[in-house]
Amino acid sequence: MIFPILHRIIVKPDDIDSKDPHFAAAKAVGIITDFKEREREQAAVDSGTVVSIGETAFREFGSSNPIKVGDTIVYARYAGKVIVDPADDVKYVALNDEDVVAIVTTEGA
Repeated sequence: MIFPILHRIIVKPDDIDSKDPHFAAAKAVGIITDFKEREREQAAVDSGTVVSIGETAFREFGSSNPIKVGDTIVYARYAGKVIVDPADDVKYVALNDEDVVAIVTTEGA
């Protein structure tokens, strides 16, 4: 388990294969075969699911924490630091709270 410190938020980024149908199609027909190209595209993913939240997240902004674990959020493109959980080799992104741009919800739709 990865525990964020201070104002950091741990997010499991959406997978580029499921997020971008054009990328998945290009990969399926062999246009994208380079592992580095996939990694570059994956780094550009700017949404994911909140896994954990640091104790001081959003306090500096004088408001209560607007997000909770399990929320789908959009964050600044190329933001954060990729961290691999040694327990299961899953990649996460550690973000600063200020890099969160929006919460994605279907409520009220």
